Amino acid sequence: MMKNRFEENLRTSKIIAAIKHPKSIEKAIQYKENIAAVILMTGNILTVKQYVDVLQKEGLPVIVHVEKIGGLQVDDYGIDFIANVHPFAIVTTRSNIIRKAKRKGLFVIQRIFLIDTEVYDHLLENVEHFQADIIEIMPSRVPDFLEKLSKSSPIPIITGGLLTTPDHAKDALDHGAAAVTTSNTKLWKTGLSHLY
Repeated sequence: MMKNRFEENLRTSKIIAAIKHPKSIEKAIQYKENIAAVILMTGNILTVKQYVDVLQKEGLPVIVHVEKIGGLQVDDYGIDFIANVHPFAIVTTRSNIIRKAKRKGLFVIQRIFLIDTEVYDHLLENVEHFQADIIEIMPSRVPDFLEKLSKSSPIPIITGGLLTTPDHAKDALDHGAAAVTTSNTKLWKTGLSHLY
């Protein structure tokens, strides 16, 4: 059900709100009409379920960044724990976590940092073998690489990091990103629908 809502939300909004502090949860709810989903990058094993429940009750699909949840050891038990929290998806930078999560039936976003052309070339050569459902490229300010990758990838590409203005978001979207992730609440407030 949340996957359908996420896909539907992406048609009207291209923003995925990155929530780095609990106080940002209220802002995400306030601007939910402009947001397709949220990446939860705060909380701990005692609070994460509460945060997920509050946000999803408001119609916002939640993607839990498993490496940012305090006290969570991301082994098989940790993945079981997250599966029982019932987020829409998880995001991770680690391939071994992706395999564990996919075995549990979780929707997975793999975050990749494009630090040099070697990483990019490796990604391009292996993109068809990725197990993730979506790839997130960091930082967002690499339009040429986004365009080439989005054209050759069977997996949707999203992007975030260093995205501070609507023009940065538009540039990423114009170059093939399906959505942008940002913790910039001003962009949550204004939305991006006027750009596309």
